[in-house]
Amino acid sequence: MKTRATITFKRKDHARFGGAFLATALLSLVALVLLWRELRVRVIGVAPGGLPAAGETALILGLVILGSWLAGRLIRRIALPPITGQLLFGLIVGPELWKWLDHPEFALIGPLQLSSLDGAASLAVVMIGLVAGAEIDAKFLREKLKAVIALAAGQVILVTIGVGIVSYLLLGSFAYAMIVATVAATCSSAVSVALLREMRHPTDFARLLLATTVAKDLFLVVAFSVVLFLVAATTLSTYQPWYWIVLHLAGSIAVGCALAWPMRLALARIERNMTAVVLLTAICLAILCRTIGIAPLITAITLGYTARNLAPIATASFFATARRLFLAVCCVFFAVAGAHLDLAALVANWGIVFAISGTRLAGIWIGATLAARVARLSPIATRWVWAGFVPQAGISLALAAQILVEFPNQRWAVGLTTIVVACITLNEIVGPVLMRIALRRVPSDGL
Repeated sequence: MKTRATITFKRKDHARFGGAFLATALLSLVALVLLWRELRVRVIGVAPGGLPAAGETALILGLVILGSWLAGRLIRRIALPPITGQLLFGLIVGPELWKWLDHPEFALIGPLQLSSLDGAASLAVVMIGLVAGAEIDAKFLREKLKAVIALAAGQVILVTIGVGIVSYLLLGSFAYAMIVATVAATCSSAVSVALLREMRHPTDFARLLLATTVAKDLFLVVAFSVVLFLVAATTLSTYQPWYWIVLHLAGSIAVGCALAWPMRLALARIERNMTAVVLLTAICLAILCRTIGIAPLITAITLGYTARNLAPIATASFFATARRLFLAVCCVFFAVAGAHLDLAALVANWGIVFAISGTRLAGIWIGATLAARVARLSPIATRWVWAGFVPQAGISLALAAQILVEFPNQRWAVGLTTIVVACITLNEIVGPVLMRIALRRVPSDGL
């Protein structure tokens, strides 16, 4: 009876937002923006970019959120994840596609307008970190610590070595190979959470996949910062000394842990307007990280994990609200990532993309399978555990975006970011399907 009720609910949801309705709404939104742009130029006489900065950013942000949401819902009609639709929407309305087609005037969002969304993208990174950190349950992590360490280590070692070798052979640079291999080892806690919500009662196998994904990604975020420091030391004439990167990482973790205590006390006394509290917390955290020079992603993950396990009852409403806001966050973050996608470099390097993604898949399969045997998981769990680590999304894209932040005005950084984002997009298309199959094949007592 429960299964039938769930199926009926989904059918009603699909009937209310059918494919024809979503497509019409998306096209109408684009047509409305085009009409508004022409009227602004011909009737009012205001050229693109002539509006006040706040007004221009608000209009572009509204277009990105609504259009990205519609694109995500539309692409679900063909059994693809919404994130793929959001990336494609950003690519279509952004400047890179039309610059490649030699018609930059057709872009709905120009380079200057896109740069005005950097603040919203930074806020999205903080929200992703808070939600990802809150998904790690300390008690379950202690119980399955051996399995989590084995699965994480097996994948990181095999994927890093395999993708690193292939990337070095294809790109001809050890520095580039280090960056690509580190990002390739990451997974997607956002996809894991989304698929777990489809299950009425998440199994221990599903919780193990989620705990391993988030714990591994936290380690890789720290490792990625070290890799960027090493690359900067070999490619740039001026770079920060080694002790500064140690203070940067230690400070990020320390600030995240320290903020959990006042956050616990404040949330224990707040019962209303939780949406405003979540947004204000994310904004203040982003400003704080930028002001004192710490990593926002590491700080947010540490804060989410510490606060969630320090006071699970007091912070329950806060993180539940953060998960509800996660849809709008994804709309902004992935649309902006798609708008930055350099299609010319992607087409020119499609062979590299498939080679790296294939090597990553093989490394995950071998590493996770061997680790599952070491951890003595059941035969059915050992057979399918690798499929839960194929998806990539939020944290992977956040790391890819960090390449351009650390190496601005570097042509190689733009090309490398395009290759990394293309690999992530491919894994995002294939990964959720494989993970859903694994969750359905392993029974509730199959761990």
